[in-house]
Amino acid sequence: MKKEMFTEWERVLIAIENGEIAGYCTVSKTDCIPNVEYTPYIGFMFVGEAYRGHRLSQKLIQNAMKYLKGLGFEKTYLVSDHINLYEKYGFYVIDKKLAPWGDKEKKYIQRL
Repeated sequence: MKKEMFTEWERVLIAIENGEIAGYCTVSKTDCIPNVEYTPYIGFMFVGEAYRGHRLSQKLIQNAMKYLKGLGFEKTYLVSDHINLYEKYGFYVIDKKLAPWGDKEKKYIQRL
């Protein structure tokens, strides 16, 4: 990671299974889409192939939401093109924006 890329409360949350990094996500002020008026974001969600199907994404999201709520935030956002992944965790689409790579990405919200 780039030194001092995150500031203040921004973090990378890491899931460790059997001494290995199984997955991670970020909590940050912004995400991949520039110039947005929303914050904070849960982003860059990744779960290793060997660890998929065990609700690790759900655990990462829950921990991220708990952390953000503890900081006083009332809602959180995320950007994704996945279909029906984040809806099952209570997120819903509020907008669609053009990402830097040219695709339309859905912007989700979840109350904390």
